Amino acid sequence: MKCPWQRKPSRQDQRRLRTYTSYRSSTQLPPERDFERLKVGITKDDVEERIGGLQTGNPYRLRCEASFESPVARHIENWVHRTNAARLVQPEWLRLVRSDIPHLVEAARQEGERFGHIARAKARWSQSTSNGEKRPPTDQERQLHAAVQDLFSRSCPVKLRLRHAEASIALRAGLVSRIPGILRIKLTAPSRRFSSKMALHRFPDLAAGHMVEKIERKFCWLNVPNLGSTAWRDLRLEVEGLERHERHVHELTVAMLRSQAWLSDTGERTDDLARCHENYLRLKEQEPGLKGEEEELQAQMIQLMKTFEAISGICSFRRVLKAILNNDSFQEAHPPEAAECYEERPAAIRRTIYPCRSY
Repeated sequence: MKCPWQRKPSRQDQRRLRTYTSYRSSTQLPPERDFERLKVGITKDDVEERIGGLQTGNPYRLRCEASFESPVARHIENWVHRTNAARLVQPEWLRLVRSDIPHLVEAARQEGERFGHIARAKARWSQSTSNGEKRPPTDQERQLHAAVQDLFSRSCPVKLRLRHAEASIALRAGLVSRIPGILRIKLTAPSRRFSSKMALHRFPDLAAGHMVEKIERKFCWLNVPNLGSTAWRDLRLEVEGLERHERHVHELTVAMLRSQAWLSDTGERTDDLARCHENYLRLKEQEPGLKGEEEELQAQMIQLMKTFEAISGICSFRRVLKAILNNDSFQEAHPPEAAECYEERPAAIRRTIYPCRSY
């Protein structure tokens, strides 16, 4: 099927729509060949350009089966992956015959329309202050809360195991700049950052003329499992022990910043490290689906809450007007004073674990 998006969207279109949702299958010419591989992804650019980027290194010809615009494309992508978990062969690629693609696309469109309505309601109520009142929950809200409790009982162990995997990799890597295919360590140079807190403290009279009102909001689920729950006490204690050792390694690394010769060192990719990395990747693959599910449940609850600040035993969503400093306006109007309100950020080490297999 020819992709309908032939041109790059205008700047106006890019502001209006955050992303495109696209469905692509991996096929080889002639088109009757079907390798039953479908990639579901999103892009802000022209779909054909995105396919061109994906084609590099792919031995089979890619073509667009369908695409459509959506302001909630990220949610649709997460929904497709979550509801087709059994078909995932690796992140973003499904095992799917071509005849099933139209049904998947139509289901995705309907989900986009449904969640778009919820997202608009969430945006509306997120931009208005709450009334400070609490009310009892409805049956629908109790059902949503039960779904959230189940979600957190699944996501908390994943978060802890991810922390365990990250600390394990860091400890095994030691003081090297990189482990091929697994880890890299980068030196972040010292920097300076404007501090609105410092400006308000040092120049309150000047800052008063550059204050703007903004709604400060905080959503919180009540009575749900968390990382401190006793259900995974042993796992949490093991993770915290590993992280204490990892912080010690990190402190040694930071102490070596004065002599950067070590940054050229490359460590060995051992079988043990590869196993830790494989475990990390398996856990990382679960994150988007869990996060997308939580965002959807939160959006649905906010839609039901409307102006209320809390629902007894379920959640709270406090929204208040708060005066904050317009940093750009203050710095432009008072350059000498603004120059005195910069915080120094020291050099630091940033450790990145590769999010894919390259070995």
